[in-house]
Amino acid sequence: MCAMFALSLAVGLTRPAGGDNTWTLSTADTHITVRILDDRPVVEHLAAAGATHNWAATPMPVPLMQHVWIDDREIPAHWKFKHGLQDKAAGTLVLTFNSAEPALAVRSIWRARPGRGPVEHWVEIENLSAQRVTLSHQDSLTLSALRCGGKATIWWINRGGNNAVDQGGVFTAPVEPNLDTVITSVPENGTAPVPWMAVQVGKQRGLYVGWEFSGTGRIHAKAADTPNTLELHVGTLPGFKTDIEPGETFLVPPAFVGCYTRDIEAGSYQLHRFVLEKLRPPLPKDCPDPLLVYNCFFAADGSSCIDTTEAGVRPAAEAAVELGFETFVFDAIWYREVGDWRWDLKRFPHGIKPFQQYLRKHGLKIGYWCAWTNMGISEDPGGLSLRGPHPHPDWLRADVPDDAKPGQFWGVQQVCLGSPDAKNWAINKTQELVRRDNLDFLKHDIFMVTNTCNKTTHRHAYGSDVSYWAAKGYYEIQEALREAFPALILENCSSGGCIKDFGIIQRSHYTVTTDTLANLANRMSIYDSTYAFPPVVLLAYTVDSWTADPGDAPGPFLWRSAMMGAWVLDPKNLGTWTKEQRASVKRATAIYKHWLRPVMQDCTVHRVLPRPDGKNWDGMFYWNPGLKRGTLYVFRPNAPDDHKTITLAGLDENTNYWLWSEDGAISPGLHTGKELMANGLDILLPRPYTSDLIFIQDEARGRPERFDEPGDATPASSSPKSENAAAPDQ
Repeated sequence: MCAMFALSLAVGLTRPAGGDNTWTLSTADTHITVRILDDRPVVEHLAAAGATHNWAATPMPVPLMQHVWIDDREIPAHWKFKHGLQDKAAGTLVLTFNSAEPALAVRSIWRARPGRGPVEHWVEIENLSAQRVTLSHQDSLTLSALRCGGKATIWWINRGGNNAVDQGGVFTAPVEPNLDTVITSVPENGTAPVPWMAVQVGKQRGLYVGWEFSGTGRIHAKAADTPNTLELHVGTLPGFKTDIEPGETFLVPPAFVGCYTRDIEAGSYQLHRFVLEKLRPPLPKDCPDPLLVYNCFFAADGSSCIDTTEAGVRPAAEAAVELGFETFVFDAIWYREVGDWRWDLKRFPHGIKPFQQYLRKHGLKIGYWCAWTNMGISEDPGGLSLRGPHPHPDWLRADVPDDAKPGQFWGVQQVCLGSPDAKNWAINKTQELVRRDNLDFLKHDIFMVTNTCNKTTHRHAYGSDVSYWAAKGYYEIQEALREAFPALILENCSSGGCIKDFGIIQRSHYTVTTDTLANLANRMSIYDSTYAFPPVVLLAYTVDSWTADPGDAPGPFLWRSAMMGAWVLDPKNLGTWTKEQRASVKRATAIYKHWLRPVMQDCTVHRVLPRPDGKNWDGMFYWNPGLKRGTLYVFRPNAPDDHKTITLAGLDENTNYWLWSEDGAISPGLHTGKELMANGLDILLPRPYTSDLIFIQDEARGRPERFDEPGDATPASSSPKSENAAAPDQ
């Protein structure tokens, strides 16, 4: 069982008084009441904190597994309720049911952790018999009769992994009698939806569900018989089956449900707090968040990763220091070949040592890119190889020719982490890398979780359970890394944003939001993904001139398209940058550290303009209620109009706010919240492919000392500046 799901059932547990078999659990946002009826758990009340609306139209039974197999014999499961134990301090409720033939125990586990966020549910199935048992499908969460109480719409998002331009998106469907929508989460598919869905009723209230797992699964939304009533099913696909041995306990992954009042962005903020406070691993105490990362995929002389040399990388390390970055990551440039994770001493005769000395001297953290699930053909005894002294073709997910040749990044093929041996190799190899080279940061890439495998010696036994066991192996590797190196920072770059879910978010600090490292794709992806994830965990790369779009030229328009999340700079043409272009990055890192990053720590996300499309203005407004500060990011791509009036949201209409900007798109001044939310703010961007950062601060914090330099205020100008103008002195 994964460590995060282990529960102590011995301390602080209570049974319901008087044999009522009814329990209530509450977070700061969501209240739920569960009881036992006819030997089944039933949800009879589900509501937002302080709200009168009960989403449970009628008591909603939680289905338990209907049948199992022993050999080829199908056996109906007859569950009898044994007991319920609640730990109010931990917010957990464990309901145990037994089956006599075969001897099995099922635990329906509910958790309402203190603070913001949803209520979680998962199931554990223990084999108490002396025989192998084949389990059938068991949902992680079922809500069979949700009463919307009005006209409702379901929402979901695509992950936009390889390219958010054609793989991302925000989708809605009305809750009508013919609604029958299944969104399927697949870890190898950048187009697949994030395992999250919201139900929004006007601007009055909403409910969201999500799945905390990276294997293949689905959320099924179907209209119930009663108008404005909906059923939701969250979990593995209905055809799922797998074997468990005597004494083994199988985990049905957690799902969650949260209730909120007002609009969908209020629900997103509630979920963001849950992700940051409950799911995401803690960063080291002295670590800024998000870290500013300089990723070295191209040498300063423009050479590709294949041809990069020590002399080519040295200027990149110097630029990282000069421009104000905090971590330097050696991307796919440093190793000998896929599967052989040793420095290429032909191109880097001194290995990492000279870089370590320089970067550590200047206080930067050091990280690697590594595709440790991909097999090569190295002769290295410690490598992951198809042939040679220690070949492991049996670890692969499919057969390959004996003479197969690896690619630069992909190897000959991906291993299946459902193989215990492959998983153990990866556990040892990832820890060896960190220990050997004293790493602070480790980025993993290419597919981690396979959905198909033809091997019979791996943990999976059926096609339907391949991704389940591969995901479990993936988690064990990440958890072992965290246990061995608690201060290690982990980046999930599984083929860009192909694995973007609430399972891996518990085992990494940052998730790449899209693999097309361009201005428009970044803004699209952040627009989409922040419905489910807070901006600080979404890693957005900027590569200058990645596309022919003028917005990808080195300058603030490109930088700011990623500065709405965790920003990574990955220069392609650093050697040709002008002094002014380098200064614009240095200016951007200063603003990011001083203003943008603190705001993102706890911000409500407001989509004040439509989803980016490259043809019309777009922008997003982040407001930090604790700091009483916010940032309006505004972009004019190839749009004809030079003015835009933007209506803000999330402010107090009775409060006054100071506003100023970095590039002079507005005149600095004091505005009322009512004015900003009713009449809007007039923005001037005189040319296509220009942008600005508008800074907003509650008057109660005092008048910004000056409107022309960082401090309590971040700079503004009375007239628009060139996008590539030199940054003012600090």
